[in-house]
Order: sequence, then structure tokens, then C-alpha cells
Amino acid sequence: MDTVDTERKTIIEQLEILNKQVRRQNSVKQMFVGGVVYGVGFFVGSAILATIAFGIVAPFAGRISWIHNSFVTGSSLRGQ
Repeated sequence: MDTVDTERKTIIEQLEILNKQVRRQNSVKQMFVGGVVYGVGFFVGSAILATIAFGIVAPFAGRISWIHNSFVTGSSLRGQ
């Protein structure tokens, strides 16, 4: 009987720890901070992927005449 009581106490302690963790995870503050972190990570990751994609596509897009002409016009205006 002694081992059964010990096991029950251990199970109850573990359940109490789990309840505390679930309560903390479900708090409004925790969800808000998690959402902000997720949003910032998504924004930064998207910016990095877009920069890489534009870097790969830009040389090919520069060969299109109207894009090249627009770039040359913009560069000349910037130089003034």
C-alpha cells in the first residue's frame, strides 16, 4: 500500500505542475507576447526571402527594355 500512496502523491504533484503550466500558457499576456514574437519573426523572415528573391530576379528583369529605361531615368534624376 505504501508504494500506491507514493505513486498517487507523485501523480497529484505532476498534475498540479501541469495545471500551473497550462494556466500560465493560457494567460492573455503570454498569448500577446507569443503573437508579437510570431509577427516580428514572420515580418523579418518575409523581408529576407523577398530580398533574396529580388536579388535573383533583378538581373533578368533588368534586361526588359521598359524596366531598364525606368531605372536609367530614375538614376539620372537622382544624380541631379
